Amino acid sequence: MLLDNSNDNKKVYEWIEQYTENGFFDCVTGYFTIGALNHISKVINEKVKDMRFILGDIVSTGGIEDRAIDLLNENISVEAALKLSKISKEAVEFLKQEKVELKTLEPNFCHAKLYLFKSEKDDRHDYFISGSSNLTESGIGLKITGNVELNIAETGQGNQFKELKIWFNDIWKSKKAHSKKTIIHADGTKTEKDFKQYIIEEIEKVFREYLPKEIYYKILFELFWKDIGDEVESPDFNKKIGRVENTVLYNSLFDFQKSAVISLVKMIQKYNGAILADAVGLGKTWTALAVMKFYEMEGYEVILFCPKKLDQNWRKFLHKHNSRFEQDRLNYTIRYHTDLQDDRLQRYQDGLTIEDYFQSDRPKLFVIDESHNLRNERSSRYQFLIDYLLKKNKTVKVLMLSATPINNSLNDIRNQFRLIVKGGDTGFTENLGIRNLMHLFRNAQREFNKWSEEGTGRISDFIRANCKTIFVKKYRMSTSEKLSHKVRIFC
Repeated sequence: MLLDNSNDNKKVYEWIEQYTENGFFDCVTGYFTIGALNHISKVINEKVKDMRFILGDIVSTGGIEDRAIDLLNENISVEAALKLSKISKEAVEFLKQEKVELKTLEPNFCHAKLYLFKSEKDDRHDYFISGSSNLTESGIGLKITGNVELNIAETGQGNQFKELKIWFNDIWKSKKAHSKKTIIHADGTKTEKDFKQYIIEEIEKVFREYLPKEIYYKILFELFWKDIGDEVESPDFNKKIGRVENTVLYNSLFDFQKSAVISLVKMIQKYNGAILADAVGLGKTWTALAVMKFYEMEGYEVILFCPKKLDQNWRKFLHKHNSRFEQDRLNYTIRYHTDLQDDRLQRYQDGLTIEDYFQSDRPKLFVIDESHNLRNERSSRYQFLIDYLLKKNKTVKVLMLSATPINNSLNDIRNQFRLIVKGGDTGFTENLGIRNLMHLFRNAQREFNKWSEEGTGRISDFIRANCKTIFVKKYRMSTSEKLSHKVRIFC
């Protein structure tokens, strides 16, 4: 029987619920979510005597030891966060049982998905499900997304069941499957920890008691900041996001990075651009790659401009470079900031001219790493980018990355915003009610100059203290805009 979570047949989780009885349960999955694990555990725990799980790269820490969920940074509601805390406790209690065994294939990538049940009664009650469904809410059908799943399910101990049972046992006993997790510490040293205990401790970080102050801040966040661009959400939009959520890249991100990907896509869809302004060390590259993959899937031509010294930072993730995201087939063009001139763009491109390549009919996403290097509107590179690339293409979106979008004055960020609207100062009139960027930032700079004369003078402190009065109050459209913060909306 075919299970794809959308046809008239049972969804994966429904099949497991109906056919699991007293016996033994085995599972192989590349990824799992706490919610899906918790749901399956409730179904099978009382019936199954022994459970073996082989897990792939389920928690990719990227060299960082701690991976606790921060309520204020998560793209989840207060209700969902508290529910997650509850099911996380239940998942930990399930995993602590002696009858539950865990092994990992890390660092090898696990692409196999298999659910295998051996009945205590007789062979007729055995079953297997094999195909594309990871142990995630979307994989087993608890959550409806745009992912296309395809699995084969059968009951009884036929030849396929026997072959899969042998395959699982061979993997379980092989050197590839091990019960230790290698932990890479901040100083580069490595230690080993029991893999099952490691997973338990990671999930334990989720359930914590939130202070009333944190709940209050989260509610304010929900009311005023989180829902930027929500109007672009639709069933079609959610399907498109679902495709990205099924990539190896997306599933390798921290939760705060996943939230950033969704927020950035929303902003870019609505405003044609956004600035990813995380501090150094928070993984801007991987977050940006996921956004780039979203637009690749949408048929966009993705062109990255970066300083030449950062070439390998980006090139190593391209398709056929044996990166950990090889399966995602990332495909984008890398050029340098110094290439922003006519003769340089035509160089080392197999004879392609600007018209052939940068001004084709395909929609484009221009990604600018260290975009603060293009903060001077009078520079030749800045003007070339606007006049010969942005203005010459009909459908253009811009993603900028910078840990320091403001260096010397507020004009730095204004000039980066102008790239989103192809160099104009009136490009945000319709969707934000900002009549003129130059006028807005000139007034803001004047206020900053007065403020800095009276005391300490960091621009970041000024923005925190005056964002609502300088950037919001004068240009507020209506209460339905939820206090559209004109500067922070892009960052």
